[in-house]
Amino acid sequence: MPSVPAVSNDAKPNNKGSYRRRRLVMIILACFMSWAGVTLWNQIGKLQERAEKVTALDQKYKETQQVNEDNKREIARLNDPEYVEQKIRKELHYVKQGETLFYVPKE
Repeated sequence: MPSVPAVSNDAKPNNKGSYRRRRLVMIILACFMSWAGVTLWNQIGKLQERAEKVTALDQKYKETQQVNEDNKREIARLNDPEYVEQKIRKELHYVKQGETLFYVPKE
């Protein structure tokens, strides 16, 4: 049987060029990872700001929907003559003939 020389896994390259290339690749990789980290950090901040804006706009949208529903209800009620008469008497202090309007002072 021919003897096969044992190859060690711990063999170090004797070539300085290989070491330099590996070091250059590692430096480039570190620079890229640093750039990616900074970019990711900035994007997370922007996403949080946008999320806050979306929450504020969603709340404003809900408030606007509620006002819209109230206005629609008021429009529907204004088609009723009794409601219109009540509103005129209360807000404009109108009275029918023969009625007397009394003011009660507020304390």
